[in-house]
Amino acid sequence: MSRRCPSLLLGAWVFAGVVACGGSKAPVESPEAAPSAAPSPPEAPTPSSAPEAAATTEPAKSAEPVAPAAPPAWKDMTVDQKKEFMKTIVVPKMKTVFQEFDSSRYAELGCKTCHGAGAKEGKFQMPNPGLPKLNPERGFAKHKKKQAAVTKFMMEHVAPEMAKTLGVEPYNPETHQGFGCFSCHTMDSGK
Repeated sequence: MSRRCPSLLLGAWVFAGVVACGGSKAPVESPEAAPSAAPSPPEAPTPSSAPEAAATTEPAKSAEPVAPAAPPAWKDMTVDQKKEFMKTIVVPKMKTVFQEFDSSRYAELGCKTCHGAGAKEGKFQMPNPGLPKLNPERGFAKHKKKQAAVTKFMMEHVAPEMAKTLGVEPYNPETHQGFGCFSCHTMDSGK
């Protein structure tokens, strides 16, 4: 034999092994002309191949982790579920949002930041009369003039992110429904 074509020799051995084991059949001219072949019955495993056969017959395990069940809607949560959700989801998320805006002012963000001192006694009244009162006249013009940066931050980041985190609709000015400024703040009539 020639030493120049070891791959040809190897290919011939592989082809002969595949054909001898029934692995390859002659090609069919067209898909319509393909005869329907009945599946071969499975071979009984030999004692030496039994573990491999068992391993191949087990259903494949999913490599993807199963997502945890979504929490119930905010309106359907019990008081205890709401407290747990606020503590484990809302506070960490909103702490990040507030600290990105002003890390020194909001270094200690927690329950009382929004709910006031009553949070220590388990009183979580919202809207909170202890937060700055808001005057919505002319699109909150008074607040946009006096505290432009914080007003913009609250309107563009806090209110939408809080609605998203709670899984509720953001405030819709046409329907006057949804989570918005007055979900946390009380109104200043301007008088």
